[in-house]
Parts: sequence; C-alpha cells; structure tokens
Amino acid sequence: MWWTIITLIVVFIIGKFLYDTSKQSSKIKQEGGMRIKYRELIAEILNQDSKVRIMQETSNSITLGVSNISGSTLFIFTQTYGKLTIQWKVDNPIFGKHSMEWDFPEYGDQEKMMSRIMNDLDKYQRNVMTSKGVL
Repeated sequence: MWWTIITLIVVFIIGKFLYDTSKQSSKIKQEGGMRIKYRELIAEILNQDSKVRIMQETSNSITLGVSNISGSTLFIFTQTYGKLTIQWKVDNPIFGKHSMEWDFPEYGDQEKMMSRIMNDLDKYQRNVMTSKGVL
C-alpha cells in the first residue's frame, strides 16, 4: 500500500518537473532562443576578445568562450525558472582553475548584469594576482 502511494508521488513529481522543463524550453524558443533573449550580454562577452565563440547551445543554455592548448575560459548561461544563472570558469595551466557564479532575474537589465559581472571579475582577478605576487 505505502509503496503504491510513494510510487504515485514520485511519478507525479517527475511528471511535473518534465512538464515545467518542457514549458520553459518552449517559452525560451518563443522568445527567440537563448541567443536572442540574452543578445546584449552575449554581444558584450563576444566583443571582449575576437577569439571568443559560441561553443554550445541548447534550449535553455548557451556556452561562450575560448579553449586552446593554454587553457579555457567559459561563460555558461543557464535559464532556470524565473532566473538566469551565469557561470564563469577558467582552467589555465599557470593560474589554475577558477570559477564564479551569478544569478539574475530572467528579465533583468542586461547592461546592469554585465556591469556587475565585469566589476566582480575585475576584483576577483586583482585578488588572485595579488595573492600570487604578480601585482
């Protein structure tokens, strides 16, 4: 008896999650996809370095960055329920692995988002350089 109730609850939760995920993907698609919805942020990151490229795109995420023999720098945008999560990940043989993450309202001002990201990255990189004795 209990197993039946637990199984029904689990099936309901999984079904609800899949339904919500599908609904969110459809909504993003109606808004032009990640590339269009977050075009201002994407353009700013692409303009930072001519080597930056869109590396991967799904219905609810987009990854921009540079990857070569000297390491990688990635920006991963993930649309979740009502918010945009942006991850910055660096893997460099000299400076090591570093990452930061930001959460913004889905329809927030993209110019303000970019300003905060650049400000936070500047502070973080200065701290890293100071701690390594470079500055």
